[in-house]
Amino acid sequence: MKVSSIPNERGNVLLCAICTIFIISLIAANVLLNCTARYNQASNQVRSWNEALYAAESGGDMAFAEIRKTLPGASPSPIPWTGWTNSGTTYVSPVTGSASLPWTFGSDNLQVQTVVETCYFDSSGVFHLGANPTGAWPWYRIRSKGTSPLQGLKRTGMDDRLSNGNRFVANGSTRGDGDTLLRKIDFNYDHFIATYGPNGDGTGKALVAVNPPQIARRIELGVGAVTPFGAAVRVTTSFDGPGSAGLIDSFNSNNGAYYFAANKPLDPHYADSHSGGVAVNSPTFFMHQGPIWGDVSTNGGNVLPSNLIHGVIDNSVPLDIKPFDMPSLPMPQPSPVAFNSNTTITPASPGSVSAPTTYVVSSWTKSVTFNQSGSNQTYVAVHVTSDFTGQVTVNTGVHVQVYFDGNMSVKARDLVNNTNLAANMQFYGIKPADPNTTQTIAIASPGDFVGTLYAPSADISFTGNPDITGSIVGKTYSGNGNTTLHYDRALDNIGEPTDYRIASYVEDIR
Repeated sequence: MKVSSIPNERGNVLLCAICTIFIISLIAANVLLNCTARYNQASNQVRSWNEALYAAESGGDMAFAEIRKTLPGASPSPIPWTGWTNSGTTYVSPVTGSASLPWTFGSDNLQVQTVVETCYFDSSGVFHLGANPTGAWPWYRIRSKGTSPLQGLKRTGMDDRLSNGNRFVANGSTRGDGDTLLRKIDFNYDHFIATYGPNGDGTGKALVAVNPPQIARRIELGVGAVTPFGAAVRVTTSFDGPGSAGLIDSFNSNNGAYYFAANKPLDPHYADSHSGGVAVNSPTFFMHQGPIWGDVSTNGGNVLPSNLIHGVIDNSVPLDIKPFDMPSLPMPQPSPVAFNSNTTITPASPGSVSAPTTYVVSSWTKSVTFNQSGSNQTYVAVHVTSDFTGQVTVNTGVHVQVYFDGNMSVKARDLVNNTNLAANMQFYGIKPADPNTTQTIAIASPGDFVGTLYAPSADISFTGNPDITGSIVGKTYSGNGNTTLHYDRALDNIGEPTDYRIASYVEDIR
């Protein structure tokens, strides 16, 4: 009898198949285990990479808060830079998360240290560290380093093989293959300090040991002052204007007298002619047939693109303008105590920006002329404790600030500024004692006005066809006749700052 061998052969095939599956499973398990370990490590690295930026930005926020405490009239508690190390015009924060200051950010023991340096730009736009020798309000450079400890073993993740695509840096494509997250990890030494120095300028390069491994990210912020006169018109409640024969544009008196250049792209001063911006902290914006050569912003308005608006339109911009309180001024002169007759003032001392020659008067109903003290630039401040209804003449070399408690009603020809610089004739409306009272400022034609108005509690109106050079800040603005307004960009740095703003943000991705 013949015996079949097929069942035995089938058993051998099954055994071979099981062995093959087992071997493949072992290989797959090993590969999966290796990939999982590397994936977990890469995930930790990416998380630390992101958290390091969170820490750096938190340090920037803390520095910005300290800078805002230096605003005039602020009553901060504690005082600015408490706990920071000061050296000249540089402030260095303690290292959060260190043994001396153990509080940290988040739950992963993040650390941050921030350096704030006072700086300025000269008249040519060149950057300098230190206080501005002209006495203008400073800029600040904030450099913040955020550090996140890296958990796990000192090993690579999965990012080291990427040759294209995301590399966790903004410009990885310009730096060649291999510029990956792995190069940003400090396993034993701080790679940034070793390669570029602590400030990134190549100075002070050294090997600085780290333990545990870490990822650090560095950001730099530029902070500038928000001055009162940063636009042609800034109002809290409503804007109405310009009329069909009016316009709003800009120029820069540092480059000479005003002339219309807004529609002349080849003009050398064209770049200064499109800053006649209007900002309204409400939806109420009425525009007639006069063009606006600048940006327009409202808070909830519905301003649509138009061939009359030559700038950016944004209807979701809140605007914070606080009521104006009477600032502290030097001791006033004993006389005069009222301007009820035509008067000429020639101060015995020229004063200064921070300490002007001061007068306090109960009324101003007549003409007052301010002359220069010798050949010096002369600074004068006048506090009118009632309405302003008189006339003023500011002669060459004189800078006058007028603070008034009541209302203002004049013709433009009553405000004579012989310097032809808006910064040299400034009017400030003090907020009324009764918050339900609204100030009024009414300037009628004939005549022109070269100066500034800062009265956040006032309804400001121009009637007729006055030509205004300067900047307007108020509660409401009405200039819907033939009023023209030329914003002087030289006012950008005039007046005490009302706030600070972050003007630039950059990450050092080396």
